[in-house]
Amino acid sequence: MQDDVLIVYDAAMLGHNPTGWDPGRPDWTESVKKLLAELYPDKNLDNYSHPERPQRLSAIVDKLLTEPLPGTRWLPAEPAERAELGRVHTAEYVDFIESLLGQARWLSVDTTAVSPDSVAAAKLAAGAGVVAVDALLAGAAKRAFCAVRPPGHHALAGGAMGFCLYNNVAVAAAHARARDLQRVLILDWDLHHGNGTQDIFYADPDVLFIDTHCAPPFYPGTGKLEETGTNGGSGYTINVPLPAGSGNAALLAALEQIIRPAAAAFRPDIVLVSAGFDAHHLDQTFAMDESGFAALTAGMCDIADRYCDGRLVMCLEGGYNADALALSAYASVSAMADLRPANILVLPDDPGIAAVEAAAHFHAARLHP
Repeated sequence: MQDDVLIVYDAAMLGHNPTGWDPGRPDWTESVKKLLAELYPDKNLDNYSHPERPQRLSAIVDKLLTEPLPGTRWLPAEPAERAELGRVHTAEYVDFIESLLGQARWLSVDTTAVSPDSVAAAKLAAGAGVVAVDALLAGAAKRAFCAVRPPGHHALAGGAMGFCLYNNVAVAAAHARARDLQRVLILDWDLHHGNGTQDIFYADPDVLFIDTHCAPPFYPGTGKLEETGTNGGSGYTINVPLPAGSGNAALLAALEQIIRPAAAAFRPDIVLVSAGFDAHHLDQTFAMDESGFAALTAGMCDIADRYCDGRLVMCLEGGYNADALALSAYASVSAMADLRPANILVLPDDPGIAAVEAAAHFHAARLHP
């Protein structure tokens, strides 16, 4: 097995470019304008720019291309096939997304939207994780970073939400299961709770889903401690809701106090990460920086090395400041290539520490061997 880190990407994902308002839904437009006016009273809404814009991805790719990291190789993404999408999405929903080819419209009042090339981009984003899983199983590499958009972790089995069309990491997890990897660990460290991924695997004891996020009622309003799974999947969902202002220390405490013990009990056959970088301080809600993301990535590499021959796939999720995205993704890929951070910025009084300790106590009795 090669130790290279694969970067899975296709420039066609830049074609997803929702812009402006949807004239077909003036009620949604007015609702969103009212919300934005309350949040940003000095903003000129006539020049509204959709936050899930191509520059999110191009900033990351430009950084990786202009400052290439030793031990990394690029691998083209391929569109997810209908059968691969159908493992986690309903047939009716896949038909609906396919019907949007060539259209420009909003799908939800939360401004989830498509442009004419969004369907092709979404199939590539979902397919990137499939390509990564197959490459790792073929021995082409131990680790892979999927530079993708649109993001996926809010997408439900039958609905678009939170800028997400297909649930990219869920498609990858289901594909790993189809390739005879029995136990899949998914860590979602995006600022927002991965409600779609949680919902898809909520009753599944073969998928351990761990999510650190800004506590509800922050969007999407899910991810309470008490949401731990149902039926056979009870105890296989672990939520770590954190207060605004949480930084590197809180997330690294979650790694040591919650994620590592859960992984030890679960012993995954592959590790997947929904890698959103909107917890960076430049996105203003949390206080992380790129050194924290690098340290988190290094920790997940250690877990993958210990339990599943190093198999680790990271899929880009959120993050809306282009500078923060480029720095954070670059730091994470560096850590995947074993270039670990020398110094980690730690706040003197991280408000998330107490919440992590409470979550660790809550979940300790619920870990399954």
